[in-house]
Amino acid sequence: MQIWFARAGEVPLRDQLATQLLLAIVSGELSPGKRLPSTRALARVFKLNANTVSAAYKQLEDLGLVESVRGSGVYVRAQHQQDIQRDALNALVIPFLRASQAAGFSRQEIKDRVDYWLAMRPKQFVFVHPDGDLRALVKLELQRKLSWPVEGCRPESASIAPYLNDSIFLTVPSKALLVRTLLPETADVVTVEIRPVSNALSKYLPIPPDALVVVASVWPQFLRTARTVLIAAGCSGDSVVSLDARQRGWQRKIDAASVVVCDVIASEHVPSGVYKVVFALMSETTVARLVDAERSFAP
Repeated sequence: MQIWFARAGEVPLRDQLATQLLLAIVSGELSPGKRLPSTRALARVFKLNANTVSAAYKQLEDLGLVESVRGSGVYVRAQHQQDIQRDALNALVIPFLRASQAAGFSRQEIKDRVDYWLAMRPKQFVFVHPDGDLRALVKLELQRKLSWPVEGCRPESASIAPYLNDSIFLTVPSKALLVRTLLPETADVVTVEIRPVSNALSKYLPIPPDALVVVASVWPQFLRTARTVLIAAGCSGDSVVSLDARQRGWQRKIDAASVVVCDVIASEHVPSGVYKVVFALMSETTVARLVDAERSFAP
């Protein structure tokens, strides 16, 4: 089996080793009766302290997953797979319950939340926002990076109703309270982060003063923000041209542009040979959270 260690992380090496061995046993990669490497051998291979390996083995032994045979070594216990899985599940659930109760949640609150997620079988994301142009942008961006379908709707009960039973709802922080009032109390709203335009453009700055910069987008707020940032960064107002990509034939006006700053929808219509900077609205953190959500509900 392959073992990794994050030596600069906050999780002790002992726990990293014990967790990976635990998962290998539960999955059957380490079969019952399998002899584990000696503490010294494992410590030598991964440049660990032998006491670290011994402590990890002790954790597994306390869970009943391995047994130490004097003069022979440490072996995966030859117990029923069902028992192994139950013990491993306990090792994951018990710390969660303790942490939840320590945070002040009641047993009923914890049970209600667990029941909700166990019953939940989402198959899509739904971005809820009153601005249709922003919905279109977010849908296209996320759909390119996620496996589940991505839909969009207005923050209205009638628009949300078709998605209530099989969706994870997304919105921006400023609309979270509004969206929350339209959903059942048990439902969750995931707030997404929009990348600051200034951060995305910073690596392209400063832009030469004689350059003609075209900003193209289907979202008016994008046009206003990008133009403001470019001018603040030293571009002349006369050299920054904003084009509404919702208008027919807008791309015919960019032939003389030095660079086109655009969203993902407008980028598809920028002629070849024109240098373009495609700005993604969704932050990398948001995309990573949604990918994790997909994995959590994978069969």
